[in-house]
Amino acid sequence: MNYSAITTSPSSDQIKDVETAGSFTAKLSSRIYRVYVRRDDFFFIVLAEGLSANPQTLTVHLGLLGFLIGAMMKKRAKKKKADATQRMDQTDPEQLLTENKHNFRLHTSEIGEGSIEPRPPITFDGHQVGYWKLLLRDGKKKKFQFENNDDMAAGLQALSKCLNGNLKVNVEWDEKKKKFKKKA
Repeated sequence: MNYSAITTSPSSDQIKDVETAGSFTAKLSSRIYRVYVRRDDFFFIVLAEGLSANPQTLTVHLGLLGFLIGAMMKKRAKKKKADATQRMDQTDPEQLLTENKHNFRLHTSEIGEGSIEPRPPITFDGHQVGYWKLLLRDGKKKKFQFENNDDMAAGLQALSKCLNGNLKVNVEWDEKKKKFKKKA
C-alpha cells in the first residue's frame, strides 16, 4: 500500500501561542518587572527600579519643587518604560535574564499556590488596583502589585492559563465602576 502523508507546518502565530501564554507588568517592592510566561516558566525581567519606578516619592519629600521634578520624572519614566517594554517584548526572555542581577525565573513546580486579590480599601503601598500573591514551595512569599487595570487583566489572563490548579482568583470585573472588585 502506498500512503501519502499530508504535512502542514504550523503558522508562526500558532507556534507563538504554544510558547507564549502572555506577558504583563507587575511591581515587587521598588522594582517594576515585566513578567513573561513561557510554557512552564515565569521570567521576571526588571523594567524599572529605584526612583524611575517610584517618581512620586519626590513629591512627598520636596513639596512644590518635588512635584514639578516628579512630574518631569514621571513623564520621562513612562517613555523609558514604554521603550524598554517594546525592546523586551521583541527579545527572548531567556536572553534577558543576564541583563540585571534582579532578573529571575520561576518554574511552575516551584509555586505552591497563588492568588489574585483586589486592592484593599486602605493601603500604604502606593497606587495599585490589585495584587498577585505567591507562596513558593520553599516557604518564601512574594506580593506583586498591578498598577493599572490593563496590567491586572493581562496578568489574570496569562496566569489563568498557566496556574489553573494553583491560582485562586478573588476578583471580578465591575463594569459599572470600570475596575476590579472582590469576588462575591
